[in-house]
Amino acid sequence: MLLSLILVAATVGAALPPRETVLAAGHSASAYYVAHVPPADEFSCGWTRSTLMLGLVELVKASDHPSGAASHADGQSDSEWNRTGTHDYLLRWANHYDWKLCGESQSESTAWPLATAVDVLPTGAALADNQLCGATYAELYVLDGMRNGTWIADTLHEFHTEMASNSTSLWSWVDALFMAMNTWSRIGAITADQRYFDQQFDDFSAAALEGPTPGETYRLWSEEHSLFFRDDRYLNSTVFWSRGNGWAMGALVTALQHSPPTDPHRGVYRELFQKQAAALKAIQAADGCWGGSLLNQTGYPAPETTGTSGFAYGIAYGINAGILPSEDYLSVVERAWSCLDTIALQPSGLFGYCQPVGASPDHNISPNSTSDFCVGLFALAVSQVAQLAPGAPS
Repeated sequence: MLLSLILVAATVGAALPPRETVLAAGHSASAYYVAHVPPADEFSCGWTRSTLMLGLVELVKASDHPSGAASHADGQSDSEWNRTGTHDYLLRWANHYDWKLCGESQSESTAWPLATAVDVLPTGAALADNQLCGATYAELYVLDGMRNGTWIADTLHEFHTEMASNSTSLWSWVDALFMAMNTWSRIGAITADQRYFDQQFDDFSAAALEGPTPGETYRLWSEEHSLFFRDDRYLNSTVFWSRGNGWAMGALVTALQHSPPTDPHRGVYRELFQKQAAALKAIQAADGCWGGSLLNQTGYPAPETTGTSGFAYGIAYGINAGILPSEDYLSVVERAWSCLDTIALQPSGLFGYCQPVGASPDHNISPNSTSDFCVGLFALAVSQVAQLAPGAPS
């Protein structure tokens, strides 16, 4: 009986700390990462750095102080961070790339295994990985207040080109949903043009539900498990990559967050989101995290924080938006936050237990393994968890 009580207690997360404490954790991790980026690597427009930038802009929006000035958890301020502030840091990054979608060579991406019917990935701005930077451009376009059209002009040009092509075969791997939909949904909201939401859904459906054309499968959504496969090579298996499902949940969040109530596709997104959240709730580990392989906790017991951050972000958003009932899901967020804040975040501000760049579950996770995209996903989680914490505006 005593052992049962101990096991139950171990799975119960503590209540969330005050909102300012949650936000401070996000600023600490962000400031630490920015302070330790080698000068030669300060700017990159690919998906890894763009995930960090999107997390930073959402952290700015969630914070009381738009300047986002932060210090390390040990009290040592980072001069660059405090001198420019997060907002100015974001502007310098966007100006460095002239507000254009990324055109970087994605050698690391193209080296990964591809979906069964895909010979090569799209190139240039058509590659979903290269479109995520546009989400931060769109956010800055709105936050600036001046709505400078040049800041989103290149994104509009690329999206118009894609809509004219009538192609729906660009998103053949699960990461692409997050990388592209974060930008498509924001452009749709900015322009109030339903065409962007329709194209986004066509691409999403081709990737996750119906397949792009006869003979090309994709079908990344598993109705049986209510989770997403990384790509169609994993169909009919039980390999569900944690980070890949975090990407997918983040894509559903952005589709729901930015689409208008009149968007006819919201019902599909909402249903999938609720099913995925229920599946994730059922397999959350006792420490509050999820491992690298969602249905193989024994084989991958280490906490994995890119996936866990994505799930905390998504489930917290679901509660905040009234899509998930608080009485069923707040404890999930509390446990996830306990893992992220007490296991992954070190006193120095280093945010660890992040699986490095990859395309499937792996064992290359350690307390000190971190990355720009991992910190970005944590910042996204902070932006939503802070809204549930004590002291959040009602």
